[in-house]
Amino acid sequence: MGLAGAELVEYVSKQQAADRAERRAEREARERDKEREAQAKKEEREHREKEMKFHEAEVAEKEKERKFLAEQEEKKRQFELEKERIRVVAEKEQREHETAKLMQAKLAADS
Repeated sequence: MGLAGAELVEYVSKQQAADRAERRAEREARERDKEREAQAKKEEREHREKEMKFHEAEVAEKEKERKFLAEQEEKKRQFELEKERIRVVAEKEQREHETAKLMQAKLAADS
């Protein structure tokens, strides 16, 4: 009976050691899974951030181009307005000059 009791103790000890090893292996497997999940989330977040930065840069470039085109259009509009203003002033001066010539001719004719 002493031998059977010792064998039982040895069997129980081996079984407990095996159970501990199995729990440790399961715990380590869960930790590895958590680490892989955390790494996958980190990579996904970094990917989203890169995509967002790319999109923001694209939007900024389009806005810069839009502003440039708007500035060019405004310069063209201002140029056309100035050209029209000069034309109107020139026509007015021409009319005044013609009126002055007519008045001089009338004064000469009257005298």
